[in-house]
Amino acid sequence: MKVIPWDSLQTEAGLDDIAEICRGKAGLALTIGGFDGPHIGHSVLFDAVLTAARAGNLASGVVTFTRSPSLRKRGHLYPGDVSTLKLRLDAFRSRGFDCAVLIDFSTDFGKMSGGVFFEILVKTARMKYLAVGPDFRCGHRLDTGTPEISEISRREAFRFDSIRQVELDGERVSSSAVRNAVQTADFALAERLLGHPFLLDFNAPVWTDVDGSYEASAGSFTQILPPVGRYRVVASTANGSGDKAVFEVADSVVRLTAAGNGPLPDMRGIATIDFRLS
Repeated sequence: MKVIPWDSLQTEAGLDDIAEICRGKAGLALTIGGFDGPHIGHSVLFDAVLTAARAGNLASGVVTFTRSPSLRKRGHLYPGDVSTLKLRLDAFRSRGFDCAVLIDFSTDFGKMSGGVFFEILVKTARMKYLAVGPDFRCGHRLDTGTPEISEISRREAFRFDSIRQVELDGERVSSSAVRNAVQTADFALAERLLGHPFLLDFNAPVWTDVDGSYEASAGSFTQILPPVGRYRVVASTANGSGDKAVFEVADSVVRLTAAGNGPLPDMRGIATIDFRLS
């Protein structure tokens, strides 16, 4: 999967990347969003894009942000991300997307109208299909939603689908719902919402080996943490193997300890801390 910075899209290097991705294809099928999780609601969008790509001889891609836009809106009130950028990119890659366009939400980007945003995607990213959720809005002061995108799609000649909202037990599936589940240590609900166990990116904070346990500052995590307590987890490696462990959250420190008498895997080999149910 090719990762393309938004700022490079209108440069020669960015255009070359798009040309390479779309070689032998009619253009790009895209979805746009923060995709913090990603959760089962996002999976419906991903399925729509990948299906459209196969049917229309299109390459497939995701347009997303380096950090959740909610951080910018809520500042110190923002409780944390569900996933890191690395975990999101890994998820896109595992679904089979050809590219991910990364937006670093700068002040200049925030001033861009939705119309200009989509014009860039059509002219430089060769967008031929777009799927977003029903409440999607973008652009300066959120000036562009699904009615405006429908009009733009007719003018710019790309197919557009507004995909249904996904619910679980009558409740809207969202990244906020996942955060609430993790913050209340309801990992069963978090797994149902995500479609996979809640994961912490082990390599995001800096860990220290303290007498065979690994410790890190709680403040060094950009991801949401469960409440103070001890939790059974799996320390997983990049190849999918793992060892049972205990994850302890204190007021200012988190600690990873082996669950049995054996040692933890070498910290250089751990990829994620998995809050698996079994």
